[in-house]
Amino acid sequence: MDRDCKYALVIQDFYTGDPIDLLRSRRSRVTEPYFAAIPPEERNKVKYLLSDMYNPYLSFVDKYFPNAVSVVDSFHVVQWIIHSIDMYIRQLEKNFRKRDREREEKISAEQGRSVSLPVSDELYMLRKYRWLILSNRDNLVYHTDLRMDPHFHRLMNTYDYEDALFRIDPRLRNLRDLKEKYIRFNFRNSGQPLRASTEIEEIIDEYFHSGDSIFVDFAHLLSKYKDPIINSFIMVEKHGSGGLYDCRLSNGPIESLNRKVKDLKRLGRGFRNFEHFRNRFLYAARNNPTLSGSTDRTQAQYYEEEEVL
Repeated sequence: MDRDCKYALVIQDFYTGDPIDLLRSRRSRVTEPYFAAIPPEERNKVKYLLSDMYNPYLSFVDKYFPNAVSVVDSFHVVQWIIHSIDMYIRQLEKNFRKRDREREEKISAEQGRSVSLPVSDELYMLRKYRWLILSNRDNLVYHTDLRMDPHFHRLMNTYDYEDALFRIDPRLRNLRDLKEKYIRFNFRNSGQPLRASTEIEEIIDEYFHSGDSIFVDFAHLLSKYKDPIINSFIMVEKHGSGGLYDCRLSNGPIESLNRKVKDLKRLGRGFRNFEHFRNRFLYAARNNPTLSGSTDRTQAQYYEEEEVL
């Protein structure tokens, strides 16, 4: 969208789901003039500003929306944990891949020919069954029936795969269990911000004393964004196709809207003019779009053909 910034800024009305605007950049040189130009009486009506943990977004409340509170989307908080654990698993993969490559080189040198070893048990498990660590455990369906595994050549079920992962690195069990505590806290306190404000202190303390560097860092993150995270447990009225309903404050709707921006750009094979792209997006994504633009292009005129005698 912009040569100096690869991220555009989508602004959405949480109540209706309609996009408010699309800015070509999230840099302050673009956002500050935009928000400053909105009349104060309109900005003062804003109650909540939902975003991820991008600090300039959180600062918009103090700068432009004095009657609003910052809300950090719970999805991005959970994703921080998932990403950190996934990076750890990827590092394990890298270590085992290096070990296997060194084994191949050693055997090849001994036999005087190129030798290719089969995929090791560790790499097979970390590649194919990492989801047992990363997924929400309450959403997993554990199969107790035994099925033939093509790699191990024996009957296994979900519990067997889970145990095999934990034997690779016992830390994986601890990471999974600590992650699950926050996910359950996140769902359990939906609509209960006061209770969440009490429990988050307990979970921060537990993570600080967990002895695991990933969750010590996560405890620092929770402490830094504690108030905006607690605000995400607030329930508000939202307008939907079936009428009004209660909904937790979330960035979920705008994630869907972001996809529409990318799809439109892809379908158009790119756009040279950003303003044209912005108008196209707003017209396509709003529920009741209106055309208020005008053109200086001469309107075409059509004449009936003269009757040939």
